[in-house]
Amino acid sequence: MRKRNLSGGISSRVVSTPRITSHLLESGPEEGAPVLFAHGNVASSRFFEETLAALPPHYRGLAPDLRGFGRTDPKPVGAARGLRDLSDDLYDLMKTLGYARYRKVHLAGWSLGGGVVMQYAIDHPAEVASLTL
Repeated sequence: MRKRNLSGGISSRVVSTPRITSHLLESGPEEGAPVLFAHGNVASSRFFEETLAALPPHYRGLAPDLRGFGRTDPKPVGAARGLRDLSDDLYDLMKTLGYARYRKVHLAGWSLGGGVVMQYAIDHPAEVASLTL
């Protein structure tokens, strides 16, 4: 997990999970309340760069590229699983980063990402602090 610093206090890294290798943009302190941003179709984590840079200092912003977008693995989405594949990718990412099961995560989704975070909330309701679409 090599980290690269970008402007505005944002860093970039690639994180390998049991499901997929994801590109991730991050901001804020590691101990901050985690906010997971899911982008829309034909976009990437870069959609949330200004938002990540503007987060209050007590939040940890996390914006991954969804499967097949940006610099995340282009692994196909299963026709029978659809959004659940993308949601499970995000959940595995949160587990790998040490958030899932230990800290509630705020979820924010735009367009396609809205469906993805709704599926995350359906599958893991006890681990979600809030849901914003």
